[in-house]
Amino acid sequence: LRQSARPDRDPRSFDPSSMSDRPGLPLPAVPLVMAAFVAGTTASFLFGGPWWASAGLAAIGALALLVAMGPGALRVGTLLVIGAAVAAAASGHARGIDADANPPPAIATLSGTHTIVGVAREDAQLRGTFATVDLRVESVDGEEQGGGLRLTLPAPDEPLLAGDRLRATVEIERPPVVADFDYPGYLRSRGIHAVGAFPSSSEVVGHDDGNVLTNRLRALRRWATGNIERSLPEPEASVAAGMLLGERRTIPAALSEELRVTGTTHLLVVSGQNVALLVGTIVAILGSVLPRRRAALFAILAIPLYVVFVGAEPPVVRAALMAVGIAVAAVSGRRTPGWLYLLYAVGIMLAIDPLLARDVAFQLSVAATAGILHIAPPLRDALTALAGRRAEGVFGGLVETFAVATAAALAVTPVQWAAFEQVSLVQIPANVAVAPLYESVLVVGMLAALFGWIPIVADVLHVAGAFAPAMFIAVVGVMADVPAATLALRAPLVAGVLWYVALLAAAFVIAPREGAALRFAGRGVAPVTVLLGVTAIGLWFAVLSTGEAVARIDVLDVGQGHAVLIRDGGSSILIDVGPPDGAATRALARVDAGRSLDAILLTHADRDHTGGLREIERRFDVGEVLTGAPAAGTATRQIDIGDRIWISPRTSVEVLSPPVVTLGAEHASENDRSLVLMVTIGDRRILLAADIEASAERWLIRSGISLAADVLLVPHHGSLTSSTPEFVQAVSPRVAVISVGDRNSYGHPRPEVLARYEDVLVIRTDLSGDITLRSDGERLWLASGP
Repeated sequence: LRQSARPDRDPRSFDPSSMSDRPGLPLPAVPLVMAAFVAGTTASFLFGGPWWASAGLAAIGALALLVAMGPGALRVGTLLVIGAAVAAAASGHARGIDADANPPPAIATLSGTHTIVGVAREDAQLRGTFATVDLRVESVDGEEQGGGLRLTLPAPDEPLLAGDRLRATVEIERPPVVADFDYPGYLRSRGIHAVGAFPSSSEVVGHDDGNVLTNRLRALRRWATGNIERSLPEPEASVAAGMLLGERRTIPAALSEELRVTGTTHLLVVSGQNVALLVGTIVAILGSVLPRRRAALFAILAIPLYVVFVGAEPPVVRAALMAVGIAVAAVSGRRTPGWLYLLYAVGIMLAIDPLLARDVAFQLSVAATAGILHIAPPLRDALTALAGRRAEGVFGGLVETFAVATAAALAVTPVQWAAFEQVSLVQIPANVAVAPLYESVLVVGMLAALFGWIPIVADVLHVAGAFAPAMFIAVVGVMADVPAATLALRAPLVAGVLWYVALLAAAFVIAPREGAALRFAGRGVAPVTVLLGVTAIGLWFAVLSTGEAVARIDVLDVGQGHAVLIRDGGSSILIDVGPPDGAATRALARVDAGRSLDAILLTHADRDHTGGLREIERRFDVGEVLTGAPAAGTATRQIDIGDRIWISPRTSVEVLSPPVVTLGAEHASENDRSLVLMVTIGDRRILLAADIEASAERWLIRSGISLAADVLLVPHHGSLTSSTPEFVQAVSPRVAVISVGDRNSYGHPRPEVLARYEDVLVIRTDLSGDITLRSDGERLWLASGP
């Protein structure tokens, strides 16, 4: 965002008269008026009061400015500019007060159960077996209404996408007040006026065709996201898609918390660096055949399309407006300080929607950008001068990275303590550490998005390219584990003002004076070096890795759900696929499952066992889907009691229950109709009991089938309705494995059930993570954790 200065001028100097719209005016008219408007709008939300309060403050500031400029400044043009600035401050304040006082839509005042029809603004966000979607409300109880509703509902079988029209009967409530955070204000800034959860009924009743161009761009975004998800494992794919496209639908909650603790959440938000990458790529490609100014014109045309493509969130709109201004300046040959483009972008956005002043994402984006523009350059130059070296090559890249990360972190600190009442103490080192990896992940994500549909490219990226996002995740995790990584902090508004004054003063003090004559050769060297390094590591790892000579069973940690991967002799079968939030895809990446599965076997239809099927089928090459009762809309092959699936000559999976043809009262419930499977590896036996309850357990005991096993996957996650003492005695396991979610709402596993396994080694996914069993057919090894 920095512009080259004239060769005869200090690049940090700024002559206000050069910015005047009319010759002879000693004040920069448009910037001053725009700054007054932004200040007035902001003051309306910070202090409230009448419009003339901001006008009065602006007038006092103008008088102080005139006194500082001396008697020669008293010109008609100067007084006109000051008058326009005072009027702009007053109008900004009045507009902010008016926007804040506007009565909300009727939906904000509703309570009780209502039937709403609304259109999904964006793709639904998945968390476990539930989905959250923001709706643009069209009607309530058959009457036309407006406003926005945030709806939480069971994750649907098919993804709920932007533009889908949904009808739901739900209890509407006001947004709850969350400790230390103005959640209702945050939702209102995003056009959400009410919330609803767990509708008694919901269905997709159509699709809003909307704008043809918008739909095409959304379809292209989903295609690019799908390519990334097919090329990279999870959660690496979600990180790359988040950085490149702003797609955060399946980012794990644990990773989101680590990003928050380390102050690196902004790296998964599309903003300035993405827009700069787009503009730079277009100019670089077209610059080989066209003059650079003409190439910049094409970049200007592409920017609005990109905003629609990734979603018009405040940070990307801000970055796009700045990029357009800079590109126009480049075409016209003007040299203008970068902070003016930030000022214009903020002014335009607040003029369109004053409530953006309350949007935390907007505040963080503006503050970080201001820090990069004002604080980073003098900090970079001071560090380089202190080191006595030129800002070139890898050294220059590291210095620039440190300066940018530090400046952005310092600039957003007051916003963080005001919005969240806490600050991250590891934010600066975390951002410095991951900055080179960030750009490497962007490159990997771009390659995957453009070429991931080519199988060989997807295979290479899956093996080698995943190391860049994997290292990013690892570094964030290490930083988040630092003791006392965050500090609870409450500070008054004046403390934030003093903080920014101190920052500006420090930037002025450390700025090198004349004679420094520093050069900077480019910060792209370090990220490219990192990218090449991690790619090489990935390739060598793939070459040197050898296959295992033992069979392997992984009980995957998918939260409150169920997924078990069985592998032997190069073949693999996945039993159940976890909840719809993609937890199974992330778990499969943790255990190096590769990109193909010979088969998926679904034990029964509960969402915590089958919800991840669509996600798995999109990301993996799946041979076939097996089930006891075919799921609606799914191409499956039915299996029955006595069927045996051979994975290798020594490893097989046999169906022990239920008898599909002769189902009796013992299998009346959905849980009791779960497929009970015996995995045999040579002489070793592992019983997978799915979600059966006491009735099916009694049937198995009376059936005469041998239930004896070395390992038992405890039925129904340790529910009180399962694991009867007679069943536990019939199996007599040495190891009991429980697949269960951390702090789940069901209270699984129940203490009474754990007492029935008191003589057995019990291991749980909520405490130990993924649980791995290995066997050569005679011996059995147990391991847990990452």
